[in-house]
This record gives sequence, C-alpha cells and structure tokens, in this order.
Amino acid sequence: MTVIFYDDGEHNAGFVGFRAVRTVGRDNDYRQAYFSLNIYSYAEAHKLAHALDRKWEAEAAKVKLADRVRKRRASAGPNIIATGFRATILVENKIRGGVKRTYFAPSFVVGNPGYGKGETVYRVSNLGYEKSFNLALAKYCEIHNLPDTDYSDLLEQMPCETIFSEYLLGLLHDRGYSISRDEVLEKLI
Repeated sequence: MTVIFYDDGEHNAGFVGFRAVRTVGRDNDYRQAYFSLNIYSYAEAHKLAHALDRKWEAEAAKVKLADRVRKRRASAGPNIIATGFRATILVENKIRGGVKRTYFAPSFVVGNPGYGKGETVYRVSNLGYEKSFNLALAKYCEIHNLPDTDYSDLLEQMPCETIFSEYLLGLLHDRGYSISRDEVLEKLI
C-alpha cells in the first residue's frame, strides 16, 4: 500500500518515524511495521520502511498470480477454468444464401489482457477437444507468464465433455436457443 512518515504531533500516540502498511493477498493479510526515529536515523528508517514495502509488494504480486490460477470466484460456473480462460459454446448468426442461420461452436476462449484486445478462440470442431484445450492453455500461460507448475495444475483442470453437452447446453436452452445434445456431441468429435 504505502509508506507513511509521521512528524512531531501527527500521530495520536506521539510516534515519530515511518510506517510501512500493505495488505498481502489471502484473507486480508494486513501487515504494518513501524520504524521510529528514536531507534533509527531518518535515512535508515526511510530505507528500511521502503525496502519492507517493496518486499511485501513482491509477495502480494506472487499471491495475486497464484490466486489467478488456483482460486475460483464463488459465482464462477464449472466452465471457468481460470480467470480469463473458459469453455463456452459460441453462438454465431450468419446469412448464407439469403437465409439467416444460427451456428453453434463449442470452444475454449482465452481473454487477451487490456481494454479492447478481445479474446482468442480455439474451436473444438476445428482442432479437436484435447488440442484446442492444450492450445488455449498454452496461450493463457504465455499471456500470464505462468511457470510449468501452474501449467500442470491447469492441465489437470481440463473439463470433461459433459461441460458442453450438459451445463453449457442448458445455458443455451435457458437463453431460448434450440440445439440438441446430439448436435453438440457431434461437434466435439
């Protein structure tokens, strides 16, 4: 969060010195440390407080990255593999031969970070189930610079095909689309 300097009369308890404060990741791990000018010189207290703040900042970044891969939001459905990486059935409306048709494409989707950068789609019907998942996972790990251990953890989270044929199909039916289970399974081959 920050390093705060308290001069004479600024702190209620009469403290004079630097205070390093930061929240680090899980369960609101609130940390703070005081470096009094009664114990340290101004330069030394300043140096120690900022060094501790940088250390906590690095630790918070590691926790944030680990949570991105391992921690799931409570509201996330079973199709969410990690934040920014999901399984979905794309719905595309196209006009062919003067007739509007709706096409469905089971896919793995990886969000590209940054405003307006869109998503990268890996269609199961074009690449096959495992290959589309592996390519999407490789892209996700490349975007977020994830180590091999996180790659392995995410590889184990590959959803089974019933995500498409049951859960996502149910969501499409709830939205009013008419597609059969057999049509979805046919696209997964």
